[in-house]
Amino acid sequence: MTTTVGFRSIRAVRAAAVAVVVLCTVLCTPASSRAQAGKPPTPATVKVGAAASGAQVYSATCAACHQADGAGLPEKYPPLAGSSFVTGDEQRLIHIVLRGLTGDIEVEGETFKGEMPGWAPALNNAQVAAVLTHIRKSFGNNAAPVTAAMVAKIRAASAVRKKPYTAPELAKLRASER
Repeated sequence: MTTTVGFRSIRAVRAAAVAVVVLCTVLCTPASSRAQAGKPPTPATVKVGAAASGAQVYSATCAACHQADGAGLPEKYPPLAGSSFVTGDEQRLIHIVLRGLTGDIEVEGETFKGEMPGWAPALNNAQVAAVLTHIRKSFGNNAAPVTAAMVAKIRAASAVRKKPYTAPELAKLRASER
């Protein structure tokens, strides 16, 4: 038995197929990747599920600037791969993620001029711990995990801070203040 499909049906099938491809592309592409075409994500524009994994939080909040592979963007956003900012003092790293970073910063001998928002308004302690543990264990890095308790301590200690840190301010933080 042979079935004949009319011209209108094929056109409708093609249109439906195109619509499905477009819809899947939008729904299956992380927000961070879509953000590359416009502005980077901000705490006001990103919603992350409470139970999101570190990789999911990274994809939604960090990858647009630091890239999916952690390589960053030259002169603008520093790499996370092989960075002492990532693998070193976890308290400094928590401060940066919670409160943000502004101005020039030197990372592994290169100067970067990007702005990083503070994610304290958008991410809870467990999400910050998950994403920091993710980057400390990814991109060739192998550093100790960050706990939600560590994040809670830094969040409370820096709660009055409403503006991003500068590199000199980060350098002045003493371990007892962190």
